[in-house]
Amino acid sequence: MKHKNEKRTIAYMLCISILLLTLGLYTAFASVSLANPTNSAITYDVYFSSVGTNNKTKSNVIVTNNRIDIDVSFKEYGEEFVAATSLNNDGNVNLKIDKLIKTDLEDIEVGKSIKTDKVYTLADYLAYRVYYTYDNEENNINAINNVVENDLLKSKTANNITIKVALKNEEQLTQDQKDLFEDLGGIDASLFLEALCLEV
Repeated sequence: MKHKNEKRTIAYMLCISILLLTLGLYTAFASVSLANPTNSAITYDVYFSSVGTNNKTKSNVIVTNNRIDIDVSFKEYGEEFVAATSLNNDGNVNLKIDKLIKTDLEDIEVGKSIKTDKVYTLADYLAYRVYYTYDNEENNINAINNVVENDLLKSKTANNITIKVALKNEEQLTQDQKDLFEDLGGIDASLFLEALCLEV
């Protein structure tokens, strides 16, 4: 008799445990469903589209997802490399630009002057700009002169971007800079642009 009572007690406890477990799982799944009604996985897919260039300068462009690498060669004063691309968000969440990282021209040495011993960098010769091709009202972008942090990139949208790298005009350079430029036979630059985004 005692064993029967013990078996019943164990059976009751087991039933109650199963009931509580079922209720707990139901509550957990219900809360997940409320937080994400479609039960779809969050996807991130940010990338630059293929780049079209002006073809006036000798260049090579490689696009890898959210990064662009540019090798460009300048032989004449005032020469410009101009490229058109777009930053796309094919994911299912709205994003904002956290950082737009590009080559710091001051970090790259061009050469040393024979006359003055001064070391010149790309910043002494080039201007490197990244800006919107036109306004995008859908992403609330109205300042097209720059691509900056916190600019929106909503799901299934794209922002059209222009990349311009220009060699300064002859009158903008000192004689020492021009002498080095002539000695080098031009300037070759390897540049990059990378966009890092965060969920809004």
